[in-house]
Amino acid sequence: MNRKVLTLSLIALITISSSVGAQIAGVIINPVQQEVVYIKGVKFVDALLEKWISEYSKEHPGISLSITGKEAHEHSIEVVPFGIQDDSVVQAQTTIVSFGKYAILPIAGRNNALPDEFKKKKLNEKRIKELFFEKDALADDYEPNKKEKYDATVYSGNGSYSIARSFAGHFGYETIDLKGKKIAGDDIYLNNAVKKDDKGVSFNNLNYVFNTESRKLNDGIVLLPLDVKKEYAEILDALNLDKTIDLLENRNINLIPVEELTFVLPKKVNPEILRFLEWTLSKGQDYIHSFGFLQLDTKTLAQQRKQISDIGTKLLVNK
Repeated sequence: MNRKVLTLSLIALITISSSVGAQIAGVIINPVQQEVVYIKGVKFVDALLEKWISEYSKEHPGISLSITGKEAHEHSIEVVPFGIQDDSVVQAQTTIVSFGKYAILPIAGRNNALPDEFKKKKLNEKRIKELFFEKDALADDYEPNKKEKYDATVYSGNGSYSIARSFAGHFGYETIDLKGKKIAGDDIYLNNAVKKDDKGVSFNNLNYVFNTESRKLNDGIVLLPLDVKKEYAEILDALNLDKTIDLLENRNINLIPVEELTFVLPKKVNPEILRFLEWTLSKGQDYIHSFGFLQLDTKTLAQQRKQISDIGTKLLVNK
């Protein structure tokens, strides 16, 4: 898995503040202790964040959690999907804690003829590059007037947090190298684009490719066949979200980009933030699959929890 950090998709800002009653001559009048966790998210993880907010609030009624808009808060924490965010964001921080993974699959509309064509010669890495990316003009075999191999229109996201950068980076390209048309806004609109265009192809997150309620493929789209081992192809052909998640958690398939979702911590961290983050790495993991994401392996998850514990220990020592 590529562990490079590029410039787009999920960013969540978390901060905590508190207020107390006014003090007169050392006496607290109408004391109030209200801690607030502000979370700035993006669409493809908002449902998971909302579930976390709901469940964590039940266990910690003294803390208020809220998904905010674009405004940032002092001492905030960023949630950054690897493959999407700008390098400078992470380089300015001190600690990165992973909490899950997201995966990307190639799609087309139901009326597109390409999926049938690819059943004969499935998409290997060479064909993926030919289908989705512009030919390098500096390559030795570049032919400027050569006809396109596939009669297709590529649709890719153009929003600030699109997974287009992650998809392109996985295959060694930049988003500028993607062919076709750019779609503004959330990546869910890529599904609509390929549904309306019988020559359209694209790619999307698991939780946009599948319906997280029915666990089946979303209406009107199909998966482009990938050149993988027979037993892997059979699982992907089952078109079931849970079977796909299980496959990708246990097998590394180089044709399917899988990247981590991470917390990026600032230099100064409030203890209440650490408690929330630790919860997401323990009880919060129970909801990862439900919303179309992959869990970390046991060893990696333990390493992430240790990071949180170590930070908490340092806070106590320096208090």
